[in-house]
Amino acid sequence: MPKKNYATPFEVLHAASLLSHRSRIAKFEEALGAVVTPESYVIDLGTGSGVLAMLAGKAGARRVTGVDVNPECIEYAEKAARLNGLEDKIDFYEGHFSDFVPDELADVVVCEMLSSMLLIEQQVPASCHAVKHLLKAGGRMMPEQARVWVVPAECPALWERFAVSGMTFPRVPQTVGPDESKDLAAAREVITFNLSTMRKTPSVDRALEFTISERGVLHGIVGFFQARLVNGVNLYMNDGWRELFLPFDTPREVQVSESIEVHLRYVPGQFDSVVAKLE
Repeated sequence: MPKKNYATPFEVLHAASLLSHRSRIAKFEEALGAVVTPESYVIDLGTGSGVLAMLAGKAGARRVTGVDVNPECIEYAEKAARLNGLEDKIDFYEGHFSDFVPDELADVVVCEMLSSMLLIEQQVPASCHAVKHLLKAGGRMMPEQARVWVVPAECPALWERFAVSGMTFPRVPQTVGPDESKDLAAAREVITFNLSTMRKTPSVDRALEFTISERGVLHGIVGFFQARLVNGVNLYMNDGWRELFLPFDTPREVQVSESIEVHLRYVPGQFDSVVAKLE
């Protein structure tokens, strides 16, 4: 038996774990059912477990292609397609979305690489690539829009995470649960990504003013998003996502009615591009 080198199969285990996010899946099923026809060719970018590709197949698509860079995910999705009798309708491509060249343009491209603030995963770059290279004129991109907000927040547990046993570690963005942060002001919208028309990934560069409504210690900002799949079908954070905490260089006590300005800069899909500063 040939020796096999093993690595932690994080991607496929993560993809399988997302099957528990039933409200998210149900909304994609509703949206795909609204746009897919028996003539539709559907491309699913970042197919993972293959669940969205199979929903498109179940909705009656003529043909579906699932694309994923991870070979273990492709193998898992192929097994799932066979298990559900969809192997004749769905094919899979192993590789980066930018390397995939279809033999026909798609009527629908679905891409669920959403992450808090659309910073970490490739949702925006993949959607721009799809609009430019994969989608027919008049085709449907799903999600078609995403909006991002941020709010100043007190997050002591996440701030203290980087001090361990007398050692200090560089602070980096972290996902945060609702019981781990306290909003200190009203949220402000940062940007709206029109994913169905964008052909180039934009840079985010905003100076945002906030009026403090809760006294506390300001550790950074927390970001979140809302995405529109089709008119009337929207994804929210409680459909299976966690908000994202971006720490400042140093914490600062703030008082009610105090005005602060935050400078936020990042390129969607480039985790190391983010800068969040308290001016």
